Amino acid sequence: MNLALFRRRIVRHGALLLIPVVLLLVIAEPVVAGFGITPPYVDNQRLTRGTVYEQKILLVRSDPTDDLRAQITYNIPEIESWFTVDRGTDFIMPKGERQVPIVIRVTVPEDAQFRKYGGAIRIRTSPTEQRSGGGVSIALGAQVDVNLEVVDKILDFVVRRIRVSDLETGRTKWGLFFPGKIRFLMTIENTGNVEYGPTRVVFDIYDNDLETLLETTENTNEIDRVPPFGTAEVVAELPTRLTPGLYRAKYSIYNGDIVAQTNEVSVGVSNVGSVLGYVGYSFDGLSLSDKLKVAAVLFIPILLFAVFAFFIIRTRRRMMRRARRVPPPQRYQ
Repeated sequence: MNLALFRRRIVRHGALLLIPVVLLLVIAEPVVAGFGITPPYVDNQRLTRGTVYEQKILLVRSDPTDDLRAQITYNIPEIESWFTVDRGTDFIMPKGERQVPIVIRVTVPEDAQFRKYGGAIRIRTSPTEQRSGGGVSIALGAQVDVNLEVVDKILDFVVRRIRVSDLETGRTKWGLFFPGKIRFLMTIENTGNVEYGPTRVVFDIYDNDLETLLETTENTNEIDRVPPFGTAEVVAELPTRLTPGLYRAKYSIYNGDIVAQTNEVSVGVSNVGSVLGYVGYSFDGLSLSDKLKVAAVLFIPILLFAVFAFFIIRTRRRMMRRARRVPPPQRYQ
């Protein structure tokens, strides 16, 4: 066969094959652009009975020119009833929004077995209505992998950030010394599966050169707990008898009997009345001796009243008994 003739046939047949492809691209107008999700999983190996765990997932599309319908279906054997979605399983992704967040909530029942669970959640998108002109509607979707494990209780947390509020020095009132209040704020991420947080906080306070230990103090309040898998700022309140000045403190944050974090922080103590909105200690911050003074002031009057009432009642009873023993006067004829 002539080589030139062979080349002409290849070109002619290739052109014929390209015609349907070109027509399809011209006629078939895509109505759904690229679609994806992040993160593509619900993964937690620290769930326990009664836990409520939430995972936020972003539905992302590149060209939000139209409303888009999203439908969610589950393929999670045995635990489908644990799952809910804040928007429901059939909702609209409005035009103009490239990212639409959904929150998948997992509620573990109290009788769940301690073991691993898995499956998938399918998110399928489609146009809300067919475009005119015979365009082809393209349905896109994505899959959320589910990998969970139900275990016994885990008590753990991570300290993400700390800070110390401004404070004033202590003050004397009614003959009692009310100490200054250190408000030590901690941003805690609960990595366990039940409500939990720091159990106590201890400050060793030094001079600004960290040479002389001036005071050791620990929190007097009960520190709030953080929901499982949540992050929140909690406060430890510690009394101090330091005079105005700048100090350095070595703090220790405890998880039970174990030190979860230890480090240094500056503590500035101001004069009385110089910190706007400052609220110092009341009775709970007093020393033991001052608390005993208050107790004595309150208790002694009560004790005196009780003794007085006791003697009054005792005297009346004696008089009544004597009156019963006295014989009635005899009448003489």
